[in-house]
Amino acid sequence: MEITFWGVRGSYPVPGPATVRYGGQTSCVEVRAKSGAGVIIDAGTGLRALGQKLAREGHVAPRRYSILLSHVHWDHIQGLPFFEPAYVQDTVIDVYALLTAADELQQVIGGITRHEFFPIPLEAAPADFQFHEVDPGVAMTLGEFRVVPMALNHPFGAVGYRIEADGTSVAYVSDTAPFTEVLHKQHFLSGLELLTDDDRAALTQMKADLVAALRGCDTVIYDTHYVPDEYARFPHYGHSTPDHALELLAGNDVRRLILYHHAPSHDDDQMDQIAAEYRAKGAEVGIDVITACEGMVLTVGAVKGVAA
Repeated sequence: MEITFWGVRGSYPVPGPATVRYGGQTSCVEVRAKSGAGVIIDAGTGLRALGQKLAREGHVAPRRYSILLSHVHWDHIQGLPFFEPAYVQDTVIDVYALLTAADELQQVIGGITRHEFFPIPLEAAPADFQFHEVDPGVAMTLGEFRVVPMALNHPFGAVGYRIEADGTSVAYVSDTAPFTEVLHKQHFLSGLELLTDDDRAALTQMKADLVAALRGCDTVIYDTHYVPDEYARFPHYGHSTPDHALELLAGNDVRRLILYHHAPSHDDDQMDQIAAEYRAKGAEVGIDVITACEGMVLTVGAVKGVAA
């Protein structure tokens, strides 16, 4: 498989002179099998450039696209109204996500194209949007891809995805907090809640399930939004650090970790420091650590110990 990073930021886009090397668009990753079949993970502002690439290559024609959403927070869906295939008649766009607690998925996605925000409502787009609920732990088959959703610890719920094809695997784990101080439930946490015994048991089980789902995965793309001192100030926002990712993956037969969902406040110079520090920390536990950059293309399933 091959993965292309079209957006690597979290929270909101920050393109500009301070983010030239790592990029400023929000979450969007393309996964392609050797056959050319593909799936898209998340639909942040990076989705716009992906749609433009498909148009340039002459691939925008009536066809079917699969978009796997981790959740429906703004930075993961904002690109949907700007995805060029959405304006091609007879195209089908399958959108997979958790059913949100607030409302049905279709209404949530349709909300971003309400007349107050966008000139064309979702129902007026020529493409046929079809919405599918995913269930953590229940595998799906999308063409030649086997996809397993994984429950994550994020406000109002989120899922990661393990994707298998071509005899190898990649996992996308964004957005998630670690599984210690806070259990994110289907409501906003105005302050840190005291964990009950049931909460601690739920966190322990969620972590165990995620570790099991990631075991033996070639490449794991992980939410490493914060550095440690930032996480200490904002543990209730639902994001992790590179240290949390390495702790979870070490000893789990994972070849490569991709740092992802970078904080918008991290400019290129700080990202260089993060990349160097955690490349060294990863080497200590036998994991190749790469920091995601917009436009980066990686091969999944390369020879162990060799960064593609």
